[in-house]
Amino acid sequence: MGTGDLVIDRKAQGEFVSSLIRQFKYKRTDFRTIGGFGGFTSLIDLGTFAVSFNTDNVGTKTLVAEEANRYDTIGIDCIAMCANDAITSGSEPIAMVDYIQLRNADSEIAKQIGTGLNVGAQIAGLTIVGGETAIVPDIVSHIDLSGTTVGIVQKSQIVSGEKISEGDVLFSLGSSGIHSNGFTTARRVLAANEIHIDDKFPGESKTVADELLEPTRIYVREILDLLNIVNLKGLVNITGGGIRNISRVKDMRYIIDSPVEPQNVFQQIMKLGNLGYSDMYETFNMGMGFVVVTDEDSKRDLVATLRGKVPVKEIGHVEKGSGIEVPEYGVSFKGYY
Repeated sequence: MGTGDLVIDRKAQGEFVSSLIRQFKYKRTDFRTIGGFGGFTSLIDLGTFAVSFNTDNVGTKTLVAEEANRYDTIGIDCIAMCANDAITSGSEPIAMVDYIQLRNADSEIAKQIGTGLNVGAQIAGLTIVGGETAIVPDIVSHIDLSGTTVGIVQKSQIVSGEKISEGDVLFSLGSSGIHSNGFTTARRVLAANEIHIDDKFPGESKTVADELLEPTRIYVREILDLLNIVNLKGLVNITGGGIRNISRVKDMRYIIDSPVEPQNVFQQIMKLGNLGYSDMYETFNMGMGFVVVTDEDSKRDLVATLRGKVPVKEIGHVEKGSGIEVPEYGVSFKGYY
């Protein structure tokens, strides 16, 4: 099995999205949006406030839950994927609707998913106000779990990335593990090496299920704590596309010259799949679940505010130019997709 069989074709995905967006020509004229497509969340201008909207899903992590017959954490992942996108604009997520698509109804699975959704909602500080469940055996053989989040932000506090400039610094907020991206690659690598769901994960005392189902870390409280203290210039959720996501906030040259040491889960997937650093850094978070761009003067306040709440590390800086680089590993990307 070659690398191409293990890694999703992100370029093709990007072309699909671009083709889709080009068809969106109609716009209402009685309200305006702030910014365009391509960000982590979309904003609608409501005077002194803006409302954010974004949607996401758990991806093929649900297949791991199905194989392990354990669904109590993927609800947390669903909340995290949506709430972490919302907060990138400085918007506080306040409400969410979920969408569950599955082959048949199972009340025990519903209970476990609902438990996770409730835990995630409590961590993120949002209310689940509704949702939809679709039983569609002719379409799906497994479970798809997604959500849409609404948030609110004072327009004066919107973090757009526009003010990012040469000399700014990058901080990583540590991930809890693989989060909810890269599971197609992770599952294929483990399957190719005949490592099963109940086996011990290589280099760990816990099982594959425990390692892969570790919930995505939710960063809402931490970012809200920073909003009135630190000059937040850019906020990046490291999800699908890995560190390429950094270029979504502003086209600059981002140098990660002191990367976080990736957790064992990433090191093992890389080794077992014979994957290169470029494959890893555009597929997984590699220990960096969220990235904050700020200025030199704010560094001390940022570290002090987050101390004891989440692992935080200065990982790099901003230069004139374009792209994302991890010089230590020879990784270089141009833009998102």
